[in-house]
Order: sequence, then structure tokens, then C-alpha cells
Amino acid sequence: GACKRASVLQLDATLMASVSQLEAGGTSNDEVEDAFLLKPGTKQKQIACGSALLFVALGCLLFFAHASGLSFLPVGSEDISLWTSPCLGFDECPEYPLPYKNQEWPTAYELSGKFPDGFIWGLGTAAYQIEGGYNMGGRGASIWDTFTGTNTLGMPGASCSYCCKRAPCPINPHMQDGHTGQTGNVACNHYHLFKSDVALMKSAGLKTYRFSVAWPRIIPTGRFADGVNQDGVQFYNKLIDELVEHGIEPVITLYHWDLPQGLLDPPHVNGWYSTDESGKPSGAIQDEFVAYANECFKNFGDRVKLWITFNEAYSFLFLGSGWGKAPSIEPFMDMSVWPYVGAHNVLNAHAAVVDLYRKKYQKTQGGKIGMTNNQDWREPMTTNPADVAAAERSLEFQLGWFADPLYTGDYPPVMKKLFGNRLPSFTEEQKDLLKGSADFFGLNTYGTSFTKFNPNTPGVDSAYAASSTVDGSYVLPRGQSTWLYASGWGFRKLLNWVKRRYGNPDIYVTEAGWSIAANAEQDGIHDLQRVAYYANYTSEMQRAIQEDGVNVRGFFGWSVMDNFEWQMGYQERFGMIFNDFAFGYDPNSPVSNDAHPTGNQIRTRKHSSCWYEAVGKRNAVIRPDDPASTCVTSAIFAGTYVDKQHPSKRWTIEVSKDGSSGSLSSSDQDQLQVSFSYGTMIADFSAVQGQSHVAGYWNKATQSVNWGDGSTWVQTQAT
Repeated sequence: GACKRASVLQLDATLMASVSQLEAGGTSNDEVEDAFLLKPGTKQKQIACGSALLFVALGCLLFFAHASGLSFLPVGSEDISLWTSPCLGFDECPEYPLPYKNQEWPTAYELSGKFPDGFIWGLGTAAYQIEGGYNMGGRGASIWDTFTGTNTLGMPGASCSYCCKRAPCPINPHMQDGHTGQTGNVACNHYHLFKSDVALMKSAGLKTYRFSVAWPRIIPTGRFADGVNQDGVQFYNKLIDELVEHGIEPVITLYHWDLPQGLLDPPHVNGWYSTDESGKPSGAIQDEFVAYANECFKNFGDRVKLWITFNEAYSFLFLGSGWGKAPSIEPFMDMSVWPYVGAHNVLNAHAAVVDLYRKKYQKTQGGKIGMTNNQDWREPMTTNPADVAAAERSLEFQLGWFADPLYTGDYPPVMKKLFGNRLPSFTEEQKDLLKGSADFFGLNTYGTSFTKFNPNTPGVDSAYAASSTVDGSYVLPRGQSTWLYASGWGFRKLLNWVKRRYGNPDIYVTEAGWSIAANAEQDGIHDLQRVAYYANYTSEMQRAIQEDGVNVRGFFGWSVMDNFEWQMGYQERFGMIFNDFAFGYDPNSPVSNDAHPTGNQIRTRKHSSCWYEAVGKRNAVIRPDDPASTCVTSAIFAGTYVDKQHPSKRWTIEVSKDGSSGSLSSSDQDQLQVSFSYGTMIADFSAVQGQSHVAGYWNKATQSVNWGDGSTWVQTQAT
């Protein structure tokens, strides 16, 4: 009856005017809350009546439009009833997320409290971001080599349809730092410096290290039938052995975005985007991923007890379809289609690998396996149910998209409802394999934003949500990265969201971090903003554990050191250790300049590294200004030492007044010149048949120097 008595055009104008008034701030938060929460009282009843008529009117509008062949519905959905509720897609409006109420967010944090016994403190990296040695040791080309314009000519797997045909190789236009031609060719040179890096980790008190294995270093073309690269297997065996020897627990990610290029050669081989003739996901490379995972379990599983199948599938699929991540190539640039095809294939591959591990290795190796997904918190802009629902959709359409199948066997119901036939369907067999396919919940999270309902624009994720980093006078602080806005309380809310939705699983926060610009060592090491970020986040994590009962088992900061930050090259720095990269010339870069990392890099611990060491040692929240969190100066090195490997050998280290240089000598050896960078010392041992560039790192806990060649000098007397 209401439809017959109203003008559709007038109703549409009324609706848009009302929405515009809300968006423009013409209605206060309290009034919006009163209107949509339907509080008792005459005024509220009148507003409630008007609100109900508004949505009925919208339903009428959509009905007539649909009857005329027009559609304003979510893409893929034919259900007009979706738009007759203020909470699009939900049968019941979601509740406002706690523990903090709207406008009651903290402006300061309680920086105190202990963590449970056995809590894991770690740091992480990824193969392409730190290893370098891109064309060494039998490694094949990856899609990131092609994306950055690396010279891949002659490399295994590099003869694909869009691969480089002649150097200098083309740079993908989505490489935002493409003007410098920076690549992962050398990166942190970890491939050659891994022993030195492990010594640095030990000196920093690190107990757990998360890293990824490069699939093209193990199986160069990605195709198991082409053979396993034993040099690659040997490299990771050496790295793992070095970690274990130094008391550092290894955690392995099987896939951190570096797909072997040989598995992406459209239209012949389409990587994670493979479909059958009907356009449904076909999982064409699933068996290859399972074979690769099997090699890793077989060769490394006796020492690795925590496995992650995929890191941030959202990033390498959704953002990899044209938003800055590899491959970002046609024909896979339609973000309304290909990320969902890829996700379906990735989720089934995850389930298959977990099934393999559980049946063949878990009982004897005693490890755990899961998947890491990423999500920043989305805080409803107001208590308006439409805003609360928009924030919830944003969470479900990113984190729930990949996490729900691991716990329920299927995609989020609201996602299925709004996407309709655009979202692939799992078979019953696939659902059974997916459900319960995670021994823990891996979570990467960095920041927070405020979210409100946007009825006019579905957005690339079809969530009908608009984000902002400002809510009135409440402004979120921003890191160097344009997308990174910090909120410790948002982190706590996200942990609670995971607890509520997935039955309080064991959670490992596998990434969280803060970027700060730094062109020189002095700019980089005094990273108090990063320390404040971690202090606030760990404080809220501690409260989530102790007050909210969230089962967080471990926390991994990102990252060990400054490294290749994907499409941003080396501009953005997330590391707790400053890396000078020794910038110079790289003949395999697509651009000829001196903006590329070279071999003899110098690493220096930042304030955040020293603070994080204190956190791990006490297993507690530490204030940024805690005296135990300060880093040493180079003066600490002055003294006499005994070499643990050669106890009869005594060394003396002298430090200049300015702390930048000095010497070391022994009774049977003339002085050797050394240089210092706070807790880092660089020495040239070539005169005594040693290496010409050896780094030594001060170990506060043992009052010793951990050298990059594996030796340790214990200080017997300070001078």
C-alpha cells in the first residue's frame, strides 16, 4: 500500500537527502543513535517510524527499478530484500564491538602487566624481502623478479608469455618505486650474510624467528617434475641449523608471495587464477604446491615446529590484481572476479597441505600448522546500526573471507548473500577438508580506521563502507606508510573479534609494525615513535589476554631489519635494526644508478630492538623510557676478551674518543683497524687469513661479542 501511495522519485530524493544529512554531520551522534537504536519515548518512536518508512520506500524504489530491468543491488545478488534493512546483508544487525564503547577510546595506555608463561616473542622476515642472491644457487625466477624488472634472462621458469625478452627488463607500472628500479636482487644480502644475521639476532636476545622459504629456490620452475634444487634445500638447512645452534626457534612460512614464474604463464598456466572451461576455480597448481610443501616438511620438519601455509592471501590476490602487488597483469586485473577465483584455489591448496602434514608428518614431528591472514581494525564511525554493519562487513569481507572457511568450511554468510553467484562454491568434500584446517589463528595487523555506511558506492570489496582516519577531534597517528594509522585499542578490539567469531582459538600475532622514514643511521636508530607503537600494542594485547580472556600465544614484530618493502622499494623502513644497504650499482637492475643494495651492508640496532629485547626478557609490558631498554654506545666494546673457540687467545679492543673507529690486537697480532656503529663493530681479518668484512655485535646479556663468522668473544675486563 505504501508503494502505491508514494512517488518513487520523491522517496528517492528524501532518502538521498537524509543520507547526505547524516554524512555531512547535520545530525548528531546521539540523534543518530536514538534514531537507529529505537530507544523508548515519543520522539524515538516518531523517528523510528520515519526510519522504517524510509527503508520501506527504498525497497519500493528497488522493486520498481528491478522490474524495469535496472539494478542497484550488490553485484551478483538478486535479492531485493537485502536493501530493506539498515544492516545490509545481515538478518540481525551486529552489535557495536567492545570492549570500548563509541567515543570512549583511550588516549593513553596502561604500560604495565605480565604475559603468561611460555608466551612467544619473535620477529619476522620474508625471503624476497631480505635474501638477495636472486640468480644464485640454482634459484628460479619468481613473479616478483618479473614485477620489479629484474634481469631474469636465462633463469629457470623465466620464459613466460609476459616475461622479459631483452635487458633492461620492463618494470610493472604498479611498482610505485619504479623510477629507481629497485629490486630484491640483493636486498639485505641475507643469502650470503645469514650467519652474521643469526649472530645479530642472538645478540639482540631473539628467541623465535619467523621467515619464509622461497618456493623458486627449492623448486626453480615450480614444477616438481623438473626437479628439486638441492642447493636451495642446503641453504635453508644451514640457516635452520645456525638458528637452532644459537638457541633461536625457527618458524617457517611456506608461501610469502614469491610464486615461481614458471607457474604463471598466461594463458597456458595461470597460477592461483586457474579456472576450468566454465570459469570455475580449477586449482591447477595445487598439486605443485603440495609437492613443494612436502619437500619442506621432509627436509626441515625435524627442527621446525610451527608452520604457516600462506601469508596474507588477501594481499597477494586482492592487492595483486592491480593495487600494487605482483603479479598485477592482464587478464587478471578485474578485482570483482579474479581475487575470488584465486582465494578459492589458495584455500583448497591450504587444506590439502594441512591434510598432508597431519597424515604424514605431524605425529612424528610434533609441529603445528595454520594460515596467516591480515586485517586492520575497522571501527564503526557511530553507533548507527548501518555504520556498525558496514564495519562488520569490511571485517568479514577481508579477514572472514579467508578465516571462516578454516573454521566453518565455507565463506561468511553475509558475503555469500551479497556476492551471490560471483563467489565460488565449495564442494562438500572441500568443506570437510577446510573445516578445522588450522591448529592456530595466524593474524597480521598494523592499524585502524573508522568506518561508516556508504550506500552510494559499494567499493572494490563490495562492503558499502567508507573509511576515515579521523572521527571528530580524535585523530589516529600515521606512520611513514600512507595506509598505516596506529591504534592499540583497535588491536585489542580485533583480538576480541577473532575470539568471538572463531571460538577463542590460539592466536599468534604473526606481524605488527610501524614504518618510519630514515635516510641515515642517526635518523633511523632513534625510533621512539616505533617504540611507542609497540608499547601501546603490547599493552592492549596484555589486557586482551588478562581481562578479556583472549588466547594470544605469541607476538611477532615486523621486521627484524629494514628490507625491500615490496612496491615501495627501499623507501619505507619497518625494521627494528637499521640497514644502510650499502647502496651502489647493480648491473641486473632495470635502471642504471647507484640506488641499489650491494654486498657489505652494515646493520645497527635501533632503540626499538633494545626495548623489544627487554620485553622478551621480562615477558612483560615495558615503558619506552625504561632504563633496561636503552641501547649501548660503541664505548662498551673497549676492553679485553677471550675467544671461546680458542680460549688461549686474548684480544684487546680500543675505541676512539668519537666512538666511530678503533683497533683490536692480541699478543701475537699487530693492530687491526675496526669501525663502530653503536653496538655494531666491523673488522677486517684478511691479514690473519680471515674475512675482510666481519660484523661483531654486542650481546648485553652475556657481555660478549657475537661475530658474524660464528665466533664469540667474552669480555673479561672493561676499560
